[in-house]
Amino acid sequence: MRAAVLKAPGVMELDDIPDPLTPKGGALLEILACAVCGTDLKMREHGHRDLDLPRVLGHEMVGRIVEIDRDSSLAEGDEVQLWPGIACGKCRPCQQGADNLCPEIGIMGFNCDGGFAQLLALPKESFPGGVNLLPGNFDPAIAALAEPLACCINGQEQACVNRDERILIYGGGPIGALHVLLAELHEAAKIIVTEKIPGRIRELRRHTSAVVVNPAEESGKALLAAEIGREGVDVILTATPKVRVDGYLQKLLSPGGRICIFSGPSPGNNQEIIDLSSIHYRELTLCGAYGCSSRQNRQAVELLISGMIKAGWLITKRTNLAGIDDAFLHSSQRKGMKSVVCMS
Repeated sequence: MRAAVLKAPGVMELDDIPDPLTPKGGALLEILACAVCGTDLKMREHGHRDLDLPRVLGHEMVGRIVEIDRDSSLAEGDEVQLWPGIACGKCRPCQQGADNLCPEIGIMGFNCDGGFAQLLALPKESFPGGVNLLPGNFDPAIAALAEPLACCINGQEQACVNRDERILIYGGGPIGALHVLLAELHEAAKIIVTEKIPGRIRELRRHTSAVVVNPAEESGKALLAAEIGREGVDVILTATPKVRVDGYLQKLLSPGGRICIFSGPSPGNNQEIIDLSSIHYRELTLCGAYGCSSRQNRQAVELLISGMIKAGWLITKRTNLAGIDDAFLHSSQRKGMKSVVCMS
């Protein structure tokens, strides 16, 4: 089969490699679509703590079952979206529904092969909760957005986002945009997004109700302060690694406010001074969110299928496997929003 293989940081090549076998108790899938994530860009250029090389990247996947080796309600020919985690199912986090925190977790596209290939071996551990049946006429590229949407569900659950709250999102890329759509679904009273790229600003203003502020403009900081107002915001979500989570950010919160560290902070932004007195007296909360659980992934699929979240506009680049370099370039240059590699 053809696959994009990362052999070393900075070296990803399209190769012919042996077809995977159907795992015992698992399934063999034909990949239909796999979206490019910011983490894929990071892994290709710099590696990742969970990455084993050589590796086929890609964890935002949709496929068609070619062969299945288990008794299941699923059958050959079914199109499915995949939760990329491979959890033990037995530990305390797994038993509590937080399988993304399983200490033994494997992740497709990180420490086992992912979706930038024609075929994927799906292990038995993915069944049943990590495999989500799709309607036969549903766009696989849109279904590939389920995993990043699920990560946003996780972030907003950690931050306890509620109706009629004021939300500030740092970063208006694909993740920031998905956070906006989810906050709209939660009936937020106001959504403010900071973003510097004009094309992304236009898309957010065209497709969402968010107030989008460019902090790079001369009037941007004053406008952001005016939108936040003296009362502050209830929730801050970091959808870019270039945010300093510090005492300044705490001052933007209303009493009882929450900050969710969603994007992993970039070097230099990961050891900041936090005002513990402010957390105590104003009852502020600082939380983190990493990945998503299989439950949240399933919920994201349902939101996309039902149309409650309309995210098709986020796909600004579609290409085939032979054009994967173009997909990565489109994402790395931040020309649009989301790139998806479609196999047909």
